[in-house]
Amino acid sequence: MPDPLDPIALDLASDPELGPLLAAHPDIAPLRFRDGERLVVEGEDSQDLFIVRKGSLVVEKALPDGTLRPLAQLQCSEDAPCIVGEMAYFGAQHRTATVRAVGSCQALHLKPAHLDAIMAGFPGLTRILCRQFTSRLKEANDELRDLRARFDLAAQRRMVQPGEVIFEAGAKADTLFQLALGTVRLAEAAGARRVRAEDLPSGYLDLAAYLRQHPHAATATAEEGCFLAVIPASRRVAFLRTQPELALQLLEAGGD
Repeated sequence: MPDPLDPIALDLASDPELGPLLAAHPDIAPLRFRDGERLVVEGEDSQDLFIVRKGSLVVEKALPDGTLRPLAQLQCSEDAPCIVGEMAYFGAQHRTATVRAVGSCQALHLKPAHLDAIMAGFPGLTRILCRQFTSRLKEANDELRDLRARFDLAAQRRMVQPGEVIFEAGAKADTLFQLALGTVRLAEAAGARRVRAEDLPSGYLDLAAYLRQHPHAATATAEEGCFLAVIPASRRVAFLRTQPELALQLLEAGGD
């Protein structure tokens, strides 16, 4: 738990905005956070926020395996204070990251109503808030772009004419074909069979070979005009991210 801090220790007399803000709102609580103590915690629905004048902070996000991924490190000072937790004020339902102190930090603990007061009468702090909000939006856009790239299958549409070979037996399955419309003949040593999209796992032709990076066991030939989605080998990991249950079931069953 952070320790209460005597407002005198903050030396706000020369600060043109924080001094008047604290004087106008004596319910704002000055606090000292020790090394490792958390100002905000990912997943919480609190709307409290902090103005940090002295100290360093690290912003972290939990990964699925429970480890913490550092997103940013903030150095806060009297000349460049940091505002932490402001995204909750703008409608976020839960904290999207954890912020903890690195070393000792001095902070002012504010409630949402105090932020209203800042934006109404403290332009310097409002500019800091706007800069941080812009930075958060950029970080969110970068994260979204990275997320899209991680899950993008880069699929191309292709129409195959009757009699055209889609892949041959023995060729490496470095491309995945998803049958959307039409009939495909699969021929192998044991015989041949005709398949449509509904006969295949989500319409994928020889999915097991693609996932295992094995050669095709059969030759696939279009019996009629077929529409296919074509996914390159470079998107194999993205496929596993988007279709983990299908991939796991298929690999466990040892089927195709």
